[in-house]
Amino acid sequence: MANTVHPVASANAFSTTLNGTINDTVTTITLTSVTNLSTSGGVLVIDRQDGSGNNTPTVREFISFTGVSGSDLTGVTRGIAGSTAQSHNSGALVEETMSVTHWLDMRSYLAAEHTATGTHVISTATITTSIQASGATGVISDWMVTRRLYASGASTLLTDATISRSLNVTSGASITGNFPLSPMWYMPGFASAATTNVMRIGGMPTSGTFQFFTMMTRTPVSTASLTLDINKNGTSIFDTIGRINILGGGTFASTASIATKAFASGDVFTVDIDTGGNVDSITLIGHARGI
Repeated sequence: MANTVHPVASANAFSTTLNGTINDTVTTITLTSVTNLSTSGGVLVIDRQDGSGNNTPTVREFISFTGVSGSDLTGVTRGIAGSTAQSHNSGALVEETMSVTHWLDMRSYLAAEHTATGTHVISTATITTSIQASGATGVISDWMVTRRLYASGASTLLTDATISRSLNVTSGASITGNFPLSPMWYMPGFASAATTNVMRIGGMPTSGTFQFFTMMTRTPVSTASLTLDINKNGTSIFDTIGRINILGGGTFASTASIATKAFASGDVFTVDIDTGGNVDSITLIGHARGI
């Protein structure tokens, strides 16, 4: 039988008896009481014990049902979870107990979103707040993150993912894959000296052209200036004069002086620090238009 999440009774230890003898083929079963039983279905066991409280494994049978009509169980499936469909006498004990079927329900429910090691595997999902990956390797496929993605010490593959607010990458994290047309990078804890490839995003999802870039810092630049360079597939898209630059004491810069504005699907962009800035965080936005 296919795994599904079966409903359960509204009270613990549901117990009743058969109202009438049944053979091993009937699919409608009459009970003495259905009080607290879910009318949407469930899993029950018949003849787990006899009238003296002795276990009776040779006649025990697990069943599932899909509905309740009056005192009748309807849509009954007999002999589930390795038990055997068989005849039972009127007055036989009928109970709801934890069973292998319930455990398989939970396993199939979790397996829909998790691997055996507990990592998430979800496609075509919308996340309305944020995702945080910390010290883990994961695949984000066809996701829409409407606020921000955090990655700390993690290796994360983006496949056709859209992040509409910001991407926060710290502490040796690695992000690869496809990114939206107008990416936003959030980069805290910038170094105070020039360095290359401080941030990398994967392939652009489609062709387009960059219109301009904006860069903002949370605190003023404490050195003479902070200059960033953006590379497409390892080559700067700016001329020397056009690189993004915030003067000492400043917090904002915007530029439209881009030597190479066009990009194609799959182009990879990296960010370099050409001169240091001693600031605690930077937000860099690429404003692009698709073709």
